Amino acid sequence: MIASARSLIAARCLRSIAQGILLVDFTLYLRALGWTAVQLGALFTAGIFFQILLILLTGPLVDRLGPRPVLLSIGFLQGVVSLGPWVSQSNSVLWGAALFCGFGIGAGAASGPFSPVELAWLGRLVRPVERGKLYSFSNSAGFAGIGIGAFLGMFPERLAGPVHGPSLYQPVFPVFSAFLFASCILVAISPAPPPFQEEENSTLRRTREEENLLLGKLVLANALNGLGIGLFFPLLAWWFSTRFGRGPQSLGALFAMNYILIAVSSYMIARLSLLLGVVRSVLLTRGVGLVMLLILPFSPTFGVAFFIYVLRSIFNQGSVGSRQSLSLNLVGQKRHGLAGTVHIVSTQLPMAIGPYMTGALFHSGHMTWPFILAASLQGAYLFLYWTFFLRHDPNGLPAH
Repeated sequence: MIASARSLIAARCLRSIAQGILLVDFTLYLRALGWTAVQLGALFTAGIFFQILLILLTGPLVDRLGPRPVLLSIGFLQGVVSLGPWVSQSNSVLWGAALFCGFGIGAGAASGPFSPVELAWLGRLVRPVERGKLYSFSNSAGFAGIGIGAFLGMFPERLAGPVHGPSLYQPVFPVFSAFLFASCILVAISPAPPPFQEEENSTLRRTREEENLLLGKLVLANALNGLGIGLFFPLLAWWFSTRFGRGPQSLGALFAMNYILIAVSSYMIARLSLLLGVVRSVLLTRGVGLVMLLILPFSPTFGVAFFIYVLRSIFNQGSVGSRQSLSLNLVGQKRHGLAGTVHIVSTQLPMAIGPYMTGALFHSGHMTWPFILAASLQGAYLFLYWTFFLRHDPNGLPAH
């Protein structure tokens, strides 16, 4: 691991801890305030759209201003805004903070507007064939952070004291803010990334038209994946809470174990991609995850659902770093900010449609259909991913 990446990856881990706390507690907080599944779905849909707007700003900015000022600005502003729900339960404050900070929508340990900046920064530290390993290490830190945060989210009463109802969850917001400010300190002391260099492997050099065509294919494939994610993940805590009557302790344990194991699998799948190539390893591992997603809504007990969901996540989300490396390797270094933005936005824009659709289905009593639809879309995504990118895999074996 390159020494200059350590403080940057540690900063991501701290932000992920903050997101992990609210992954457990934010949905339960709104449920305690009397919000319905439809209202939650509308908020999460709007939140994803707003995060996309921020990503569209940060991706081009990092190519112009450099990554450090962009990361510091977003981290500080989110740290300030996240204090709002600590002092007020008004809907306007909750909506504003949730939109800007992305409360409760951190699927896959996604770091929102930070992500294209971090991808561009880390991508300049290593050769193209080594990016998958470094990105996987970064994602492992993010997943581990969410797991730690989910564990901390199990015990809101430790912060709130002898209170009940919505007030039980309000003290978690200054904790979220503290982790954001601490991450800013680590970003500030991180060594500056090296200047742009020409790619060492001449086979990776492509014309601008070829790069744009590949990015267009990436958008199409990622759109199916994103819509599938949006159909079940943002309201997953609500589904577990409603289906099995579980509170923060059970959900915190679920998400904590889930993300800690994903952190381990992320690094292992990165090594698998060195043997099989990114595309083949993604097809293998996410294929298993797809089967688990189909089985999940039919689980008879919380324990069975717990096991299936964790198993699904280990196979499905451990390939995030490998897929990021392939996306950035589709273009030259000077367009990494753009490629990172395209990779994230093409997933999250369709993902934003999902929560509202699922909220309406859940509200109508259809508790199974969102999972089946999500699995169908992700199956189509795997087909396109194989078709479009097998020949462009930086770690790939010869295609036959």
